[in-house]
Amino acid sequence: MGSGGHFGDRLWAGMMTNIGSKLISIALAVVLWGIVLGSRNVEVTKEIPIEVIAPADLIPANDIPDRVAFRLAGPKAFLRAILDRRENPIRVNLAGAKPGVVNYRFFSDNIRVPIGVKVLSINPSTIPIRLEAVKKREVPVRIEIRGVPPEGYKIVRAYMKPEVVKIKGAESRVDGITEVITTPIDVSGLRYSVDREAVLDLGRHSVQLEGAMPRAFVEIEAVSANYRIKNVDIRVLTPYKVKAGEKTVTVLVRADTKDLKLLDRSHVYAVVDLTGKPKGEYNEMIKISVPDGVGLVKVIPDRVKVTLY
Repeated sequence: MGSGGHFGDRLWAGMMTNIGSKLISIALAVVLWGIVLGSRNVEVTKEIPIEVIAPADLIPANDIPDRVAFRLAGPKAFLRAILDRRENPIRVNLAGAKPGVVNYRFFSDNIRVPIGVKVLSINPSTIPIRLEAVKKREVPVRIEIRGVPPEGYKIVRAYMKPEVVKIKGAESRVDGITEVITTPIDVSGLRYSVDREAVLDLGRHSVQLEGAMPRAFVEIEAVSANYRIKNVDIRVLTPYKVKAGEKTVTVLVRADTKDLKLLDRSHVYAVVDLTGKPKGEYNEMIKISVPDGVGLVKVIPDRVKVTLY
Protein backbone atom coordinates (compact mmCIF):
# COMPACT_ATOMS: atom_id res chain seq x y z
CA MET A 1 0.00 0.00 0.00
CA GLY A 2 1.23 3.44 -0.89
CA SER A 3 2.08 6.27 1.46
CA GLY A 4 -1.32 7.84 0.80
CA GLY A 5 -3.02 4.78 2.24
CA HIS A 6 -0.88 4.85 5.38
CA PHE A 7 -1.68 8.54 5.90
CA GLY A 8 -5.42 7.82 5.59
CA ASP A 9 -5.18 5.03 8.13
CA ARG A 10 -3.33 7.26 10.60
CA LEU A 11 -5.90 10.06 10.13
CA TRP A 12 -8.79 7.65 10.73
CA ALA A 13 -7.07 6.18 13.79
CA GLY A 14 -6.49 9.70 15.22
CA MET A 15 -10.14 10.59 14.73
CA MET A 16 -11.30 7.42 16.42
CA THR A 17 -9.00 7.86 19.44
CA ASN A 18 -10.97 8.87 22.54
CA ILE A 19 -14.05 9.27 20.37
CA GLY A 20 -16.26 8.57 23.35
CA SER A 21 -14.96 11.48 25.42
CA LYS A 22 -15.07 13.78 22.40
CA LEU A 23 -18.70 12.95 21.71
CA ILE A 24 -19.55 13.56 25.37
CA SER A 25 -17.82 16.96 25.29
CA ILE A 26 -19.72 17.98 22.16
CA ALA A 27 -23.01 16.82 23.59
CA LEU A 28 -22.35 18.67 26.85
CA ALA A 29 -21.52 21.88 24.98
CA VAL A 30 -24.70 21.60 22.92
CA VAL A 31 -26.78 21.01 26.06
CA LEU A 32 -25.22 23.98 27.90
CA TRP A 33 -25.71 26.22 24.87
CA GLY A 34 -29.32 25.15 24.67
CA ILE A 35 -29.83 25.83 28.36
CA VAL A 36 -28.36 29.34 28.02
CA LEU A 37 -30.40 30.19 24.94
CA GLY A 38 -33.52 28.67 26.45
CA SER A 39 -33.21 30.49 29.76
CA ARG A 40 -35.47 33.41 30.58
CA ASN A 41 -34.43 36.60 28.81
CA VAL A 42 -33.77 39.75 30.82
CA GLU A 43 -33.19 43.38 29.82
CA VAL A 44 -30.27 45.60 30.81
CA THR A 45 -28.82 48.95 29.78
CA LYS A 46 -25.17 49.23 28.77
CA GLU A 47 -23.59 52.69 28.48
CA ILE A 48 -20.61 53.29 26.23
CA PRO A 49 -18.57 56.54 26.21
CA ILE A 50 -18.45 58.77 23.14
CA GLU A 51 -15.31 60.35 21.71
CA VAL A 52 -15.78 63.10 19.12
CA ILE A 53 -12.96 63.58 16.62
CA ALA A 54 -13.24 66.98 14.92
CA PRO A 55 -10.99 68.81 12.44
CA ALA A 56 -8.12 70.74 14.07
CA ASP A 57 -9.66 74.14 13.28
CA LEU A 58 -13.22 73.23 14.36
CA ILE A 59 -14.80 72.36 17.71
CA PRO A 60 -18.29 71.28 18.89
CA ALA A 61 -20.24 74.35 20.04
CA ASN A 62 -23.23 72.60 21.63
CA ASP A 63 -23.56 70.26 24.59
CA ILE A 64 -22.94 66.67 23.55
CA PRO A 65 -23.74 63.62 25.72
CA ASP A 66 -20.61 61.88 26.93
CA ARG A 67 -22.11 58.39 26.50
CA VAL A 68 -24.80 56.48 24.62
CA ALA A 69 -27.08 53.87 26.24
CA PHE A 70 -27.93 50.54 24.55
CA ARG A 71 -30.98 48.65 25.85
CA LEU A 72 -30.22 44.93 25.49
CA ALA A 73 -32.29 41.76 25.88
CA GLY A 74 -31.01 38.21 26.10
CA PRO A 75 -29.86 35.40 28.42
CA LYS A 76 -28.77 36.66 31.83
CA ALA A 77 -25.34 35.02 31.62
CA PHE A 78 -24.53 36.78 28.36
CA LEU A 79 -25.78 40.15 29.58
CA ARG A 80 -23.77 39.93 32.81
CA ALA A 81 -20.62 39.41 30.76
CA ILE A 82 -21.46 42.42 28.59
CA LEU A 83 -22.11 44.63 31.64
CA ASP A 84 -18.78 43.61 33.19
CA ARG A 85 -16.91 44.18 29.95
CA ARG A 86 -14.91 47.39 29.60
CA GLU A 87 -15.77 49.20 26.39
CA ASN A 88 -13.65 51.40 24.19
CA PRO A 89 -15.27 54.73 23.33
CA ILE A 90 -17.41 55.00 20.22
CA ARG A 91 -15.44 57.29 17.95
CA VAL A 92 -17.59 59.91 16.26
CA ASN A 93 -15.23 60.73 13.41
CA LEU A 94 -15.94 64.17 11.95
CA ALA A 95 -12.41 64.75 10.66
CA GLY A 96 -13.65 65.75 7.19
CA ALA A 97 -16.65 67.84 8.31
CA LYS A 98 -17.27 71.51 7.56
CA PRO A 99 -18.66 74.22 9.89
CA GLY A 100 -22.34 73.69 10.61
CA VAL A 101 -24.60 71.03 12.11
CA VAL A 102 -23.81 67.33 11.65
CA ASN A 103 -26.39 64.73 12.70
CA TYR A 104 -24.51 61.62 13.79
CA ARG A 105 -26.49 58.37 14.09
CA PHE A 106 -25.70 55.33 16.23
CA PHE A 107 -26.44 51.76 15.11
CA SER A 108 -26.75 48.35 16.71
CA ASP A 109 -23.33 47.33 15.45
CA ASN A 110 -21.73 50.05 17.60
CA ILE A 111 -21.82 47.46 20.39
CA ARG A 112 -20.54 43.89 20.25
CA VAL A 113 -23.14 41.34 21.32
CA PRO A 114 -23.16 37.52 21.01
CA ILE A 115 -25.81 35.46 19.22
CA GLY A 116 -28.95 35.43 21.34
CA VAL A 117 -28.65 39.07 22.51
CA LYS A 118 -30.72 41.77 20.80
CA VAL A 119 -30.36 45.55 20.83
CA LEU A 120 -33.83 46.87 21.70
CA SER A 121 -33.12 50.58 21.60
CA ILE A 122 -30.36 53.21 21.50
CA ASN A 123 -30.55 56.44 23.47
CA PRO A 124 -29.80 58.83 21.98
CA SER A 125 -30.02 57.27 18.56
CA THR A 126 -28.89 60.51 16.88
CA ILE A 127 -26.95 63.50 18.21
CA PRO A 128 -26.69 66.89 16.50
CA ILE A 129 -23.18 68.34 16.61
CA ARG A 130 -22.70 72.01 15.73
CA LEU A 131 -19.15 72.62 14.56
CA GLU A 132 -17.70 76.11 14.81
CA ALA A 133 -14.30 77.67 14.31
CA VAL A 134 -11.89 77.55 17.26
CA LYS A 135 -11.35 80.97 18.81
CA LYS A 136 -8.86 82.24 21.42
CA ARG A 137 -9.37 85.36 23.50
CA GLU A 138 -8.07 87.07 26.65
CA VAL A 139 -10.64 87.79 29.40
CA PRO A 140 -10.39 89.12 32.98
CA VAL A 141 -10.32 86.61 35.82
CA ARG A 142 -12.07 87.44 39.10
CA ILE A 143 -11.51 85.88 42.50
CA GLU A 144 -14.62 84.63 44.31
CA ILE A 145 -14.54 84.81 48.15
CA ARG A 146 -16.82 82.83 50.46
CA GLY A 147 -17.31 83.55 54.15
CA VAL A 148 -15.52 86.07 56.39
CA PRO A 149 -12.37 85.82 58.52
CA PRO A 150 -12.77 85.27 62.28
CA GLU A 151 -13.19 88.09 64.77
CA GLY A 152 -10.21 90.43 64.89
CA TYR A 153 -9.16 89.76 61.27
CA LYS A 154 -10.07 91.27 57.92
CA ILE A 155 -9.39 90.86 54.22
CA VAL A 156 -7.02 93.61 53.14
CA ARG A 157 -6.84 92.66 49.48
CA ALA A 158 -7.87 89.85 47.15
CA TYR A 159 -6.45 89.63 43.63
CA MET A 160 -5.28 87.35 40.82
CA LYS A 161 -1.93 87.00 39.07
CA PRO A 162 -2.20 87.38 36.15
CA GLU A 163 -5.40 89.41 36.05
CA VAL A 164 -6.33 88.09 32.58
CA VAL A 165 -6.26 84.60 31.10
CA LYS A 166 -6.49 83.24 27.58
CA ILE A 167 -9.38 80.91 26.85
CA LYS A 168 -10.03 78.67 23.84
CA GLY A 169 -13.27 77.23 22.55
CA ALA A 170 -16.06 77.46 20.01
CA GLU A 171 -16.43 80.98 18.61
CA SER A 172 -19.96 81.55 19.94
CA ARG A 173 -18.97 80.26 23.40
CA VAL A 174 -15.88 82.43 23.66
CA ASP A 175 -17.70 85.55 22.42
CA GLY A 176 -20.29 85.12 25.18
CA ILE A 177 -17.75 85.23 28.03
CA THR A 178 -16.91 88.61 29.60
CA GLU A 179 -14.95 87.25 32.58
CA VAL A 180 -13.89 84.00 34.23
CA ILE A 181 -14.56 83.42 37.93
CA THR A 182 -12.61 81.18 40.30
CA THR A 183 -14.32 78.50 42.31
CA PRO A 184 -15.07 80.06 45.73
CA ILE A 185 -12.18 80.41 48.19
CA ASP A 186 -13.50 79.92 51.71
CA VAL A 187 -11.83 82.30 54.18
CA SER A 188 -13.98 81.29 57.16
CA GLY A 189 -11.63 80.67 60.08
CA LEU A 190 -8.51 81.84 58.19
CA ARG A 191 -6.00 83.90 60.19
CA TYR A 192 -3.31 84.06 57.52
CA SER A 193 -2.96 85.13 53.91
CA VAL A 194 -3.68 82.75 51.03
CA ASP A 195 -1.45 82.16 48.01
CA ARG A 196 -2.59 79.23 45.90
CA GLU A 197 -3.18 78.07 42.35
CA ALA A 198 -6.69 79.11 41.39
CA VAL A 199 -9.36 76.71 40.17
CA LEU A 200 -11.36 78.33 37.37
CA ASP A 201 -15.03 77.61 36.75
CA LEU A 202 -14.68 76.83 33.03
CA GLY A 203 -16.88 73.74 32.79
CA ARG A 204 -20.15 75.62 32.53
CA HIS A 205 -18.72 77.72 29.70
CA SER A 206 -17.43 74.69 27.73
CA VAL A 207 -14.10 76.41 27.07
CA GLN A 208 -10.51 75.56 27.94
CA LEU A 209 -7.66 77.53 29.49
CA GLU A 210 -4.62 78.31 27.36
CA GLY A 211 -1.42 78.41 29.38
CA ALA A 212 -0.71 78.05 33.08
CA MET A 213 -3.37 78.36 35.77
CA PRO A 214 -3.33 81.78 37.50
CA ARG A 215 -2.68 82.20 41.23
CA ALA A 216 -5.14 83.58 43.77
CA PHE A 217 -3.97 85.85 46.58
CA VAL A 218 -6.04 86.81 49.63
CA GLU A 219 -4.26 89.05 52.14
CA ILE A 220 -5.68 88.66 55.64
CA GLU A 221 -4.48 90.78 58.55
CA ALA A 222 -5.26 91.04 62.25
CA VAL A 223 -6.95 94.36 63.11
CA SER A 224 -7.29 94.13 66.89
CA ALA A 225 -4.78 92.75 69.38
CA ASN A 226 -5.47 90.48 72.33
CA TYR A 227 -1.88 89.86 73.40
CA ARG A 228 1.21 92.04 73.96
CA ILE A 229 4.76 90.71 73.60
CA LYS A 230 7.25 93.04 75.30
CA ASN A 231 11.02 93.38 74.95
CA VAL A 232 11.41 91.75 71.53
CA ASP A 233 15.05 92.21 70.51
CA ILE A 234 15.82 94.13 67.32
CA ARG A 235 18.22 92.36 64.93
CA VAL A 236 20.12 94.61 62.50
CA LEU A 237 21.44 92.77 59.47
CA THR A 238 24.76 94.34 58.48
CA PRO A 239 28.47 93.49 58.49
CA TYR A 240 29.26 96.77 60.31
CA LYS A 241 29.07 97.78 63.95
CA VAL A 242 25.67 99.08 64.97
CA LYS A 243 24.37 101.79 67.24
CA ALA A 244 20.55 101.76 67.52
CA GLY A 245 18.21 104.23 69.17
CA GLU A 246 16.04 101.32 70.39
CA LYS A 247 17.17 97.89 71.52
CA THR A 248 13.73 96.27 71.78
CA VAL A 249 10.13 96.75 70.60
CA THR A 250 6.67 95.78 71.82
CA VAL A 251 4.65 93.57 69.46
CA LEU A 252 0.84 93.51 69.55
CA VAL A 253 -0.66 90.31 68.11
CA ARG A 254 -3.97 88.51 67.66
CA ALA A 255 -4.17 84.80 68.37
CA ASP A 256 -6.39 82.06 69.77
CA THR A 257 -5.96 81.17 73.41
CA LYS A 258 -4.52 77.75 72.51
CA ASP A 259 -2.00 79.36 70.13
CA LEU A 260 -1.00 81.86 72.80
CA LYS A 261 -0.25 79.07 75.26
CA LEU A 262 2.02 77.41 72.70
CA LEU A 263 3.66 80.65 71.56
CA ASP A 264 7.45 80.49 71.71
CA ARG A 265 8.95 83.99 72.13
CA SER A 266 12.08 82.89 70.29
CA HIS A 267 9.94 82.65 67.14
CA VAL A 268 8.91 86.31 67.42
CA TYR A 269 11.64 88.70 66.33
CA ALA A 270 12.19 92.17 64.88
CA VAL A 271 14.53 92.75 61.95
CA VAL A 272 16.07 95.81 60.31
CA ASP A 273 17.68 94.73 57.05
CA LEU A 274 20.63 96.98 56.08
CA THR A 275 22.44 94.35 54.04
CA GLY A 276 24.48 96.04 51.33
CA LYS A 277 24.03 99.50 52.81
CA PRO A 278 27.18 101.62 53.45
CA LYS A 279 28.17 103.17 56.76
CA GLY A 280 25.92 106.05 57.84
CA GLU A 281 22.73 106.92 59.65
CA TYR A 282 19.35 105.36 58.83
CA ASN A 283 15.74 105.61 60.02
CA GLU A 284 14.29 102.26 59.01
CA MET A 285 10.97 100.41 59.25
CA ILE A 286 11.05 97.42 61.59
CA LYS A 287 9.89 94.11 60.14
CA ILE A 288 8.28 91.62 62.51
CA SER A 289 8.23 87.86 62.07
CA VAL A 290 5.58 85.83 63.92
CA PRO A 291 4.61 82.12 63.74
CA ASP A 292 1.75 80.86 61.59
CA GLY A 293 -1.62 81.34 63.22
CA VAL A 294 -0.50 84.53 64.99
CA GLY A 295 -1.67 87.79 63.44
CA LEU A 296 0.56 90.84 63.65
CA VAL A 297 -1.40 93.97 64.59
CA LYS A 298 1.19 96.58 65.49
CA VAL A 299 4.79 97.13 66.54
CA ILE A 300 5.83 99.91 68.94
CA PRO A 301 7.89 101.73 67.77
CA ASP A 302 7.55 100.89 64.07
CA ARG A 303 10.80 102.62 63.05
CA VAL A 304 14.28 102.81 64.57
CA LYS A 305 17.30 105.08 64.08
CA VAL A 306 20.41 103.08 63.28
CA THR A 307 24.02 104.18 62.79
CA LEU A 308 26.47 101.92 60.96
CA TYR A 309 30.18 102.57 61.66
